[in-house]
Amino acid sequence: MILLLSMLHGPELSGAEMEDEGQPVRLFPEEEALVQKSVPKRRREFALGRACARAALARLGRPDETIGRGANGAPLWPDGIVGSITHAQGYAACLVGPSRFYAGIGIDAERIGRVGPDLWPRLFDPSEMDHLGSLDAAMQAVTATLFFCAKEACFKAWGGTLNFQEIHITPGAGSFAAVRASERLQGRYAMVGDLLLTATWRARG
Repeated sequence: MILLLSMLHGPELSGAEMEDEGQPVRLFPEEEALVQKSVPKRRREFALGRACARAALARLGRPDETIGRGANGAPLWPDGIVGSITHAQGYAACLVGPSRFYAGIGIDAERIGRVGPDLWPRLFDPSEMDHLGSLDAAMQAVTATLFFCAKEACFKAWGGTLNFQEIHITPGAGSFAAVRASERLQGRYAMVGDLLLTATWRARG
């Protein structure tokens, strides 16, 4: 089992992750209906994500909760919960916390190397592009993946409409800082093999 979430936890947060080994995962009928017309790959990703969500919720004393889906595709969490789900080629993870402590939570995972240079002009601002240009090819692949995942995680924590170039990422050692207009977030990241996971959260108050 990949143990990325154990590197990223904050106070009062509960997480769960799994690798897809073909294991059975169940969906409640209400959840099954949400993906009944989807292709098998999407159904499997959805089921793995919901399995992680249920495991994370169980650790908060909320077992067997149905997790719906909003109009924008984001999970609909039970009352009193905020959280985030991600999946990336054979991996899924979820991070949740009580809404009395957290206004938003975001996580995102990606396989290193899938955010190629052809995508950079649409995803990154000039400063980020300059930073990538100063790196060797191996570090470019890692850092581009970090920038992408960090922006996705921040979008999930902030909500609203995602515009990649409106979010600026400054990387650190196992951490990142994100700025969008006057809003700021601190986040963390971890890597195992070719898999990178980012996490961030907004504290209540």
